[in-house]
Parts: sequence; structure tokens; C-alpha cells
Amino acid sequence: MVKVSVIIPVYNVEKYLRECLDSLLGQTLEDIELICINDGSTDSSLEILQEYANKDERIKIFDKENEGQGVGRNIGIKNATGEFISFVNPDDWVELDMYEKMYNQAKELNSQVVFCDYKKIQEWDGKSSRPKIFKKAVSLTKSKPIKVPVGQNIKKPILYSSFLVAPCYTKNGIYETSMIKENSIRYADFRSYEDIMFLVRTIVLAQNISYINSPLYNYRIKKFSTIKANEERYIDLINITKAVKDYLLNQGLMDDFESNFEYFCVSNIYRVYLSLTSEDYKRNLLELSEEVLDEHLLAELQKKILCNFSVWKKLLLNPKNYKQQLENDFYLRKYLNR
Repeated sequence: MVKVSVIIPVYNVEKYLRECLDSLLGQTLEDIELICINDGSTDSSLEILQEYANKDERIKIFDKENEGQGVGRNIGIKNATGEFISFVNPDDWVELDMYEKMYNQAKELNSQVVFCDYKKIQEWDGKSSRPKIFKKAVSLTKSKPIKVPVGQNIKKPILYSSFLVAPCYTKNGIYETSMIKENSIRYADFRSYEDIMFLVRTIVLAQNISYINSPLYNYRIKKFSTIKANEERYIDLINITKAVKDYLLNQGLMDDFESNFEYFCVSNIYRVYLSLTSEDYKRNLLELSEEVLDEHLLAELQKKILCNFSVWKKLLLNPKNYKQQLENDFYLRKYLNR
């Protein structure tokens, strides 16, 4: 029986795909399958997949039009036959013993989910870092790492205290297939933030979750990623924020997640606001934020934005064009016109 189904959504990654596939096919745990979803690639990615599939029967290819990673991963979940499911980005790679270590711990501890650490590697200079995957909010925009037990299942209060604070990724975990399918846990059909609801529901529904304190996944950081390149991702952020809020309220869990949810809202909206270059997008983001944030959180978001030097930099560098700057910057105008 297949022990781990590795789901890989593929879109125009001919430069990186071989390294990714080699790291998976070379796993010390050989009882795996690779479910590769070609998401309408226009480069040679599909040909590379077919080349590898001709050499190794563990590779399954699904070819479809471009709809985004979330849709592709859901196709992978539907067709997975392994005891556990995992997700890998096609421009990343994993350590050769990743799935052996994670699968063995899952079986030993009867864990439905196992997480591991990951490394971020900057493509342009090779520098790497090892982010903390468990953090606790100490304010609406600041957090600090927390310790979690290794070699045993983590108690729910610890998981709840840290969730939605550290970056929400599914790639550094394995998930029991039966739990995922029986509870219809799926990715959102978004271009960005598509994995957050998957993780929220998994954390809530899984009985046993454990952690390996080793960086087994390698996350490649490129100067132009899907997230950075798509300015309209702010719409996905608002939609997924609504979905998380509704789910927590419906499950009666908002009290457990409240401080983390507030951190998630303010820190992410603030970060995306500063990254936007279009004033129309900024205005739309802040107007949509009023649908998901209460007055207190809106006030904190305003304060955070207005305390950022870049917001005032335009006026300081060119005070003669004060009126023009106000016309161009929606939020600055809104604040100063009170």
C-alpha cells in the first residue's frame, strides 16, 4: 500500500522541476506516489513530467487548464491513494529522508498530522533561514516563538495559542488521508491564501498532531513569486479572512482563536496594504476590511498604517504638492480630513 501521496501542482517551473522530482523519487521511504497536476503550463514542464513518468510508475499526471494551485491540489486529494497526503511546491525540494521520518513518527504516535520545520532559501544569494513555525501573538502586529513538545502529540491549547500567527503553510506536513477525505477538507479556489482554511479545519478536527524539530522541507524564495506578483491578491485575503471568521464562529471556537485571529487580520492587511502600488487597490482593500474588522481592529490598523514612515514620506519629500499627494493617497486623505 502507498504510504504517502505527494501532491504537486505544476505551472511553468521547467527551471526547478527536475530538482523537485529528484528529491521526491530519491526518498528513503519508497512507498510513495507523486500526483502531479499540470496547471496549464506553457513551458516544458509537462514534457519533463512525462519524461519522469516514463521512467518511474509512481508518478501520476493530471493535465488541466490554468486555474491555480488550490484547484490543482484538490484534484490531487481526490485521486490520492496513500495513507497520508503531503503537498510540495514544484520549485521547492525536500530532504531525502523527509517522508520516512514523518511517516514513522505518525505511526509511532498515532498522529493524524505531523509537521516539520522548513528552511527558506533566497534564490538570488543562497542565504537561508529557519523560521519558527509555532508563535504566539503578543500584540496585533508582533509575535514571539513558543516551545512545543517533540516526540509526542501536542495538546490542543498549545496548538490553538500559536495558530494563525506563524505563516500558514501546508507543505511542511503530512495529513491522514482518511481524515481529510471524510471531512471534505479542501483548498480554497483562490490564487493566494488558498491553504489557510485547509489548515484551520485540519488543526480543529485532527485528534493527534505532532512535530519534528528538523528542517526537512526547503522553500525557495524567488524575487517574483505568485504572491508578490499578483496585486489583486488582496481580494483573496479578505475572502479567506471572512471564511476563517465564519468557521470559527460557527464552531464556537472564536474565544480560543480570538487573539490569533486579530493578529492574522491586522498584520496581513497591513503587510498587503504596504505592498500595493495602486491607490485604487489600497482604497478597495481598506473598504473591504471594514466588512471583517470591528471598530477596535480598524482603529489599530489605521494607527499602524499611519505610523509607517513610507505613508508620510511623500509629503516630506515634496511638501509643495501637498494637495496632490492627498488626492492620490486615499488613506492619508481620509485621516487628515477628519
